[in-house]
Amino acid sequence: MLTKRTSLTKTANSRPSGAHNVSRERRARQKQTLRASILRAANEVFLERGYQGLSMRSVAERIGYTATTIYLYFKDKDDLLFALLDEGYAELGQRLAQAAAAEGDPLRRLVAIGRAYIAFGLDNPLLYQVMFMQRVDFLATRLKQRPATRINAFDVLQQAVKDAIDAGALKPGDVMTYALSLWAAVHGLVSLVITLPLTDAGLVERLIEISLAATLNSVRAAPDAPLGEGG
Repeated sequence: MLTKRTSLTKTANSRPSGAHNVSRERRARQKQTLRASILRAANEVFLERGYQGLSMRSVAERIGYTATTIYLYFKDKDDLLFALLDEGYAELGQRLAQAAAAEGDPLRRLVAIGRAYIAFGLDNPLLYQVMFMQRVDFLATRLKQRPATRINAFDVLQQAVKDAIDAGALKPGDVMTYALSLWAAVHGLVSLVITLPLTDAGLVERLIEISLAATLNSVRAAPDAPLGEGG
């Protein structure tokens, strides 16, 4: 009887514990769902009103909650904005990685990466401006912690530059310097197009071709050869 009573006690005690675990998992899923809803609403407000128009209250109104609820997930506007930017950095890194993986020739790979970067900026002008023009303090300060989403894109570029040097397609040189030079070229072009703005698609395409060719030709091992068709 003692053994049976003990067994029953253990069974009875295990039920609340299991129910508690289920309840905790449900709450965790609900929190994740609400956080995702907050980010979606923040992205919508940001795209409609820009950086200045984004506020905790405007996001709360969009999803039918009070601003107090938003503060349970994000400490302030910048914290919310930085979460959006992290998604932007992640998407940029994915685009560059896909572009690099799709091209076998080392020079063509660099061109593909450059074009993917430009396309991201032109597809997301408001987001790009905050990521690389308006709130560069976020990128500079947070990079010290080296979160993966913010360095993946540049890592892709550096690796492509290194591969091109190793293949003899680029002159021997410092990988970081070469990568920064290419980044400066595409960043400058994106900034120019979205701030003027330039709406002539033909002109933009010519600018892209000239900018990428000029930057790469300055460090190519054989600058007179057709771009991407051998070193």
